[in-house]
Amino acid sequence: MLRDRGIIENISELVDIVLIALAFSLVIEIYQIKNVVTNNSWPGYFAIFLIYLVAWIIASNALKVYQSRRFMSARRELSQILKAHFFSFAVSMTTIYLHSPYLLRTRFFFYFGAFAVGLTIGMHIVTRLALQAGRKLGRNTRYVLILGAGSAAELYLQKLKDNPQLGYRVIGYIAPAKNGLEIPYLGDYSNLESIIRMNIVDLTVVTALITEKGVQESIEILDVMGKTVAVLLDDIVTKVSRSRPMDFGGLSMVVYDSHPRRPWHEVAKRGMDVILSGAGLIVLTPVFALVAIAIKLTSKGPIIFAQERVGLNGRAFNIYKFRSMVVNAEELKERLAHLNEMSGPVFKITNDPRVTAVGRFIRKTSIDELPQLYNVFRGDMSLVGPRPPLLSEVNLYDSKHRKRLAVKPGITCIWQISGRNEVDFDQWMEMDAEYVERWTLWLDLGILARTVPVVLGRKGAS
Repeated sequence: MLRDRGIIENISELVDIVLIALAFSLVIEIYQIKNVVTNNSWPGYFAIFLIYLVAWIIASNALKVYQSRRFMSARRELSQILKAHFFSFAVSMTTIYLHSPYLLRTRFFFYFGAFAVGLTIGMHIVTRLALQAGRKLGRNTRYVLILGAGSAAELYLQKLKDNPQLGYRVIGYIAPAKNGLEIPYLGDYSNLESIIRMNIVDLTVVTALITEKGVQESIEILDVMGKTVAVLLDDIVTKVSRSRPMDFGGLSMVVYDSHPRRPWHEVAKRGMDVILSGAGLIVLTPVFALVAIAIKLTSKGPIIFAQERVGLNGRAFNIYKFRSMVVNAEELKERLAHLNEMSGPVFKITNDPRVTAVGRFIRKTSIDELPQLYNVFRGDMSLVGPRPPLLSEVNLYDSKHRKRLAVKPGITCIWQISGRNEVDFDQWMEMDAEYVERWTLWLDLGILARTVPVVLGRKGAS
């Protein structure tokens, strides 16, 4: 997703802090061997480290060292790192000279600075090369739809062509008429909704004038659907909510998101997902074994049920559950369609005859969902997020319903703690849209805390 700072950039900042601490430790170790650092002088040397580290955090953020590498050249990144280190060096040296000038005579400070510069620059170079190599191989690809044509679109496409390491792939463009661009023409602006439905679109770049007929309506549709939009700036810039400037290799752009972006929260969310899902997979191994045996002994068929679902921005993935129904459940679904108790494109019935005896228990207790911890660990899902729908359901969505696809799907969300099957389809979609709009890490933690009593009480489960 396009933004000034992503998960990798935030992790990079944490790594730099660790590397600066490592540089301090290495030099301290050397000086202790030489008996330069003693118990009495240790606090002074540690003060050097703390002053340098605080100055580095301030300078690196002020100079945007951790702006996404997709949009910052290697030369600029190196320049900003050196400037941040120079600032940290100057602040630390001045402070030390005023309070403990004798520490400068040991040259500890200079060796520490040199180690810190070398380690951080080395890591940034390795990270940049690894990311670029991965993008050239098709990893971490971002799919782009261009809204508009003409010279602005050609300029943007040329930038992408000159920078394959950015990892962008253009699926095509929409415009009032075909305009000779060397990418697929997908129709006029009226086709926007169907194009989004049939393709993975991470970013829509507007190269047309905002005042052009159909452009503002298209942006409103994209906002309703929860899509990220980048506007290539012309002389007159239309102000948009939640906007932020973006320098794309010299091209001025404005990016606005239809839902909040909180990079630090996103890093913590992914960390929480990995840690808790990994721990859950280990701790719940005995439960997995008992359920697997029960399923195998009481009904024919596989233990795990895999089904294709729709995730972030339309990405398809296989969701895993303990099998709770008979093997031919999907075939029987059409015969039971008239019994559907849910409004909208969702199928739910009480006392579903396709459910097995063991299946009824594990569904009521939500144990059937536990294998999705593997989906969370892999990154297809999150612990908290809208439930991943079937493709057949997504094909029947209105535009406003697609906002729930703007974030990773999850095991639990507002719907799960608000009655689940007791809530109708429209209310369910409104709850998911509310989650996308309001998302913070604290909201996730609150939902997780409320999920436990709901599961234990079996509220709304079937």
